[in-house]
Amino acid sequence: MLSGHDARRLHSLADERTVELMPTTTAPVSPLKTDDVSLASGGDPDPSTAATHVNGAGESPNPPPPTDKGSSLRKLRLDVIKLAWPVVVEQLLSTAVGIADVAITGRLGPSALAGSGVSLQIMFIAFSALSAFGIGTTVVVAQATGARTPAVAGNALRQGMVLGTMFSLLLTGVGWLVTEPLVALAGGTGEVAVAGVTFLTVGLVGMVPLTLQFAIGGAMRGAGDSRTPMVCGALVNVVNIAAAYALAFGAWGAPEMGVAGAAWGANIARFVGVAFLLGTLLMRSAPEGIRLGSGAPAGTAGWMPNLAIGRTFLTLSLPAVIEQLSFSGMFLILGRILLSMGPTVFAAQRIAITAGSVSWLPAMGLQIAATALVGQAIGAKDYDRVATVNRFAQQLAVGWMIAAALIFVVGARQIAGFFTADPDILAQTAWGLYSFAPGLPIAGIQFVLQGTLRGAGDTQFPMWSSIATQWLVILPCAWLFGHVLGFGIVGAFLGFIGSSVVNVIALRWRFGTGIWRSNAVLVSEAHVMPAT
Repeated sequence: MLSGHDARRLHSLADERTVELMPTTTAPVSPLKTDDVSLASGGDPDPSTAATHVNGAGESPNPPPPTDKGSSLRKLRLDVIKLAWPVVVEQLLSTAVGIADVAITGRLGPSALAGSGVSLQIMFIAFSALSAFGIGTTVVVAQATGARTPAVAGNALRQGMVLGTMFSLLLTGVGWLVTEPLVALAGGTGEVAVAGVTFLTVGLVGMVPLTLQFAIGGAMRGAGDSRTPMVCGALVNVVNIAAAYALAFGAWGAPEMGVAGAAWGANIARFVGVAFLLGTLLMRSAPEGIRLGSGAPAGTAGWMPNLAIGRTFLTLSLPAVIEQLSFSGMFLILGRILLSMGPTVFAAQRIAITAGSVSWLPAMGLQIAATALVGQAIGAKDYDRVATVNRFAQQLAVGWMIAAALIFVVGARQIAGFFTADPDILAQTAWGLYSFAPGLPIAGIQFVLQGTLRGAGDTQFPMWSSIATQWLVILPCAWLFGHVLGFGIVGAFLGFIGSSVVNVIALRWRFGTGIWRSNAVLVSEAHVMPAT
């Protein structure tokens, strides 16, 4: 089945071995030489030392207070739910933005609609790269929050913002130089190419605020606040629809700018979203570690670009970006296989994937919640908490996916009828949804395991597992069962079920080895950057 970042298209979401967060003159603490001695052989941590946070001087500045086990478990389960549901709403809002943009550009004519679509295909690749800063800040801030080192969390946010801004400015400048070749490469010709170049040129202006949204939103989730990014998503939704409509059609006294107006509407919404997020970080109610302004634990430190932290973000985030690029290539080939079965099957597959992506949103919310909470547990060196989060998030994901599967089985034709009135496409779509249903609970487990390992800093293994099943399971199954043996869309979708099964087996094995215990990003008071 699709990985979490795919289904959302950008939903998602980093891997690597132990890395240092920041340079320091104090020797870094080895995770196998402080309170993790028992972990060298993969055993359980000593309860008497598992929650100790040792800094570079060998001190324990912030030992966590003892807690009642029963109440702690209940709170942990509530934390999973509280972190997950805003993410689901945020992704639904993101989907609504896409639908609104299609509706607006569609009213400008077929060339405008096709041109904006071609440009968005190019921009989605950039979005995947820029989202890396959100993944990096989520993991690092979560582990710093768990380790009770707020200054480190603050430095991580600042570096995510600074490095993200630098990278997005570079991406914007290069993009402006090659807009026409890119649109032509994506298939734009004639009036479609003209509209595409216009939309892409204007859309690139919004890369900086979009990257800042990724970085700040990721930091907030890592600190345990997923509601603020959700509220920001709602605000961006409203502003985008209003501004894009006004500027595209000249409504309410605004200039009529056509397809360029639709792109400017999205840019305005992104700037408003960043202003909102920055405003919340200046408030005293913001999570302590990532608060800005007076009273911020990090003070004035962390604003100068730091290549060491850049490498940390890169090692945490690059695997997720590679995974999404791989998925894009795999899906392109899958589309050609499905086209060989006829346009009816291809159209049905698009509808089934669209419907399926909505059913995956709760599981993806749980994936992000698992990443944040596992990161916090890793920072606190509370490995029992890691296992508890992973187990409970899987239970919720499986429960939801079973419900979604039942909806697909019972209402497949009704769901298909919402998208098309063509009887042949409707029938094929229904069979596609029937084929999806058995694999949904397995996919829910896969999403959570991926989030768990990413939160622990082990992001390369989920990447390789996902890429391997994309190319060695999904595509061969689609070609063999769908094309050669003639099972059509049912045969093609068998590959997604097989992919989920193989991924779950591999990811459960990886989690069971305990290797992730030594892959955590080392955060301590010794890793605080000097003031600017």
